[in-house]
Amino acid sequence: MNRLAAVACLVLMAGTAQAQAIYRCGAEYSQMPCPGGKLLESSDPRSAAQRAEAVRVAAQDRRRAAELERERRAQEKAARPATAAGFNGRPAPLDEAASAAERGKVKQTSKGKPPKDAAFVAVEPVKPKAAAAK
Repeated sequence: MNRLAAVACLVLMAGTAQAQAIYRCGAEYSQMPCPGGKLLESSDPRSAAQRAEAVRVAAQDRRRAAELERERRAQEKAARPATAAGFNGRPAPLDEAASAAERGKVKQTSKGKPPKDAAFVAVEPVKPKAAAAK
């Protein structure tokens, strides 16, 4: 009810406002005539219903903007800040080639050499069984 009264008051005030003469003097605008100035039409061609509708839409837009701002602030408040994840003492899992090389099971090529992309693994030589039996 209060909003309706405010809109009606604005419509009535807009209808009683008198248009002032505006002159264009080159690239400037003035309320006083100037040499070579042109008088511009400054009256509002909209009807009272159109003006009232514009006021209503503007008020509706303001309410929706305030509602969206409240929602945004609530979402920002509820959002947890980003934190680092996964800090633990375990090493990262090795890929299959690296884990095989780590176990000493590097695949041999047909010439008996490990592939070029295999990681180097130092392995203690195994003592021959005949030498260990003596």
